[in-house]
Amino acid sequence: MWLGPAPKRPFNWNRFGVGDRWSTFRYFWDYAGGMMTDWGVHLIDIVLWAMNEKAPKSAMAAGGKFYLRDNRETPDTLQVSYQFDNFVLTFGTQSCNDRGIDGQGYGIEFYGSGGSLFVDRGGYKVMPQEGGRFDRKKMPDDVPMKFNSRDSGNDAHAQNFLHAVKTRELPVSDIEIGHRSTSICLLGNMAYRTSERLEWDAEKEIVKNSKRANELLSYEYRSPWKLPEA
Repeated sequence: MWLGPAPKRPFNWNRFGVGDRWSTFRYFWDYAGGMMTDWGVHLIDIVLWAMNEKAPKSAMAAGGKFYLRDNRETPDTLQVSYQFDNFVLTFGTQSCNDRGIDGQGYGIEFYGSGGSLFVDRGGYKVMPQEGGRFDRKKMPDDVPMKFNSRDSGNDAHAQNFLHAVKTRELPVSDIEIGHRSTSICLLGNMAYRTSERLEWDAEKEIVKNSKRANELLSYEYRSPWKLPEA
């Protein structure tokens, strides 16, 4: 019963995922998609918001389980590149090194012709383009601008949700927005698992050039679970 509609498996602590091991279920394709669908949804969502985009045209990925020696199925190292009409989005994760972008544990960096913008949940930093390079020494002392360390932004989301319930307005982070961000992460994992450059039809939500990838879009539920009739 704990496994839900996923295939029946022998008991394993990593698959169980409770207590101090609450996140280990993400190691397995039966239940999740590793760091791509864990952190990827949060970060890619911000990129789509900033760039006013809904979906990429294609995706390709490279990675593997290079260092960790456990029973996880998802990669410990992954790089995914998404092609949009006017830019390229690259998502990267490495489970065995937490340096991240510019020494930050995680975050997003936008590269433009006039400069770069780094963003995380704590604040942001703007780095102007000067003579073909970035001179960080000239940045003001008050950069990056930090939010209240006790405020992760969740309080504002909760308030907005309650406002939406009362007014019947859409919340600022509507379910369709979350769906799009999630779909892009799933596409990245599909590109990794098939080792193919996948062309994405965002309207139909299918891969245009890979039958194998489309087979990963759904799976048979284990009885007694089933989807309701349409």
